[in-house]
Amino acid sequence: MDIFLGTLFIVTCILLILVVLLQRGRGGGLSAAFGGGGGSGAFGTKTGDVFTWVTIVLTALFLLLAILTVYVLAPPRQQVAQPAFVPPPEANPAPGAVRIECQTTDAEIYYTTDGSKPTEDSTKYVVGDKLFEQTPIMLKARAFKENTRPSEIAVVSYTGSGESAETQPAAETQPAAETRPAAETQPAKPGAAPETRPGDSE
Repeated sequence: MDIFLGTLFIVTCILLILVVLLQRGRGGGLSAAFGGGGGSGAFGTKTGDVFTWVTIVLTALFLLLAILTVYVLAPPRQQVAQPAFVPPPEANPAPGAVRIECQTTDAEIYYTTDGSKPTEDSTKYVVGDKLFEQTPIMLKARAFKENTRPSEIAVVSYTGSGESAETQPAAETQPAAETRPAAETQPAKPGAAPETRPGDSE
């Protein structure tokens, strides 16, 4: 459609230029440059009337195609919302639980799993699809919609450890050393002499 419309607009412009040049003006027109009488020989004695109507029709067609071409081929102003991966990497989801959401209605989402830029030739996301089989993995997604600018690329990494790719796990703390209870002292029996050890002074 875009190619056909652009080609038709260019052909109309060329025809309009030729018709204007063929008409007799102060210099005799384009026909005078090739020997004169070209216009009257081709269209008879009423050359002026024929060229006038052809010019009017081509001018109207030119204006119509110019407006339509600007409307169709002009870059769109709106942009599709950026898609989002749910749940985030911190939730440590299972591969089958990851999905892609987009706030723009009727937008088509395409994603990649090899780190390349998503295009309309990439894998199309369908609700319920299993995006990946194992971790770690990097996913990229982009939403497209007709007559609208594509969204920004969404990037996320799933490591399978419950942590995002940018965060590092906290250092583990070692348990404190166990303390042993002090030796219990046995009470002395009544009337018993205290024990003496070798080397004690008498």
